[in-house]
Amino acid sequence: MTTSKRRTFKLFTTLLKLLRMRSYDIILEYYDVSVYKADFDNLRDDQWFNDNNLTFWYEYLERSEVYTSLDHPGEIVLLRPSMVFLLAQSPNPLDLKDVLPPLDGARFIFLPINNNANVGLAEGGSHWSLLVVDAKKKTGYYYDTLEDINVQEAEIVVKKLTKLLDCGKLTLYSMPTPQQTNGSDCGVMVCMLTSHILQKFVDSRSSADVDMHIAEDAISPSRGRQLMSYTILELISKYGRKVGENQDIEVSPTRKKEDQSSSSSESSSEGTESGESSSDSVQIPVKVLTTRR
Repeated sequence: MTTSKRRTFKLFTTLLKLLRMRSYDIILEYYDVSVYKADFDNLRDDQWFNDNNLTFWYEYLERSEVYTSLDHPGEIVLLRPSMVFLLAQSPNPLDLKDVLPPLDGARFIFLPINNNANVGLAEGGSHWSLLVVDAKKKTGYYYDTLEDINVQEAEIVVKKLTKLLDCGKLTLYSMPTPQQTNGSDCGVMVCMLTSHILQKFVDSRSSADVDMHIAEDAISPSRGRQLMSYTILELISKYGRKVGENQDIEVSPTRKKEDQSSSSSESSSEGTESGESSSDSVQIPVKVLTTRR
């Protein structure tokens, strides 16, 4: 069997194992993120993304692209959805300085925007969009795949971030953005927009002089779903169900201790087949395009 066929077979068997798991089972621990079977199911066509889908992708991009491919990784900050929601709802953003990652040296800050305004409703809201702030140029670039439906939420975040950064004023621009053709692709498109813009930084080796324009055909939600699914399957098939340095946790809240031990051995063998490593960790001026708002 060729290397390519062995790899395909391994990914297929990994997928079969995941399909037999329950929605609340943890299928992958990737550093600070636990990916559940339900999160993986969201990657199918026409399924809505939750916070955890975006959180995993941001964690993955941070470790596989920002930390490893940029000359000055501290210039790029990928704020997780929960952090952005906290910022949007906080009466005094300055109180969050000890909660958020350091922003003082950041050039570009990526912020997934959601239209959930109910602090008591977990994973509320109905639409995702993307805000990218250039702290040096005091400019915000707003990308919305559904005709700027979240622009008011983005404006709220910009005001809070302005106070947090103590930068006087941020000017917000609405950028031409590929539009979704259904009611469920906003989340995956935010993930792919983030990947696409980050790739521009990687190609230039820095965050300077990057054109923030997004071509109409630059991203594909269906290919994005496939890419995210494949990434998770590849991580599990290559490294087992744990990647990173966090303490191991139960795979299922109802699984017995002896079952967990068996599962742990199973994960270890998954990561070492075909001579693969079972290591704990994987190392992996701006053009303005629209009128000022």
